[in-house]
Amino acid sequence: MGKGKVFAVLVLFVLMAGCATTSDFDITKANMDKGLNSCLGKLTKDRLIMLASTPTERVKLADGEIWIYKYRKSVVKTTTTGNGSLLFPLESESKTHDYALDVRLRFDDNGILNSWSYKGNITAFNHPFKDIMCK
Repeated sequence: MGKGKVFAVLVLFVLMAGCATTSDFDITKANMDKGLNSCLGKLTKDRLIMLASTPTERVKLADGEIWIYKYRKSVVKTTTTGNGSLLFPLESESKTHDYALDVRLRFDDNGILNSWSYKGNITAFNHPFKDIMCK
């Protein structure tokens, strides 16, 4: 196989990997948007506790309350390579990747969800908000 063909195949794999990541993010974000938007004006605090447990933080407001769910995790990836040395034939390198997601839900005086937002990496967590739906 010529150098041009090898390069073209490598570029294709890189593009496919990039599309898969973007697609996963888009699907997760679309599910979260659709689910939580379907809950606006319907979801109560009591029902949310049943679905997602108690929030990490609660902030009282004059006209309601904000519930904040915080998700955190660290992933350590270790790679080991051979360096050809007689005394130390293998080298290991570890990299830590930290992920965070904050989901904020604003409730009115009656305890009904009226807005929401999030900040962080939604694909890194198995959080209940990615699958939530209200009828």
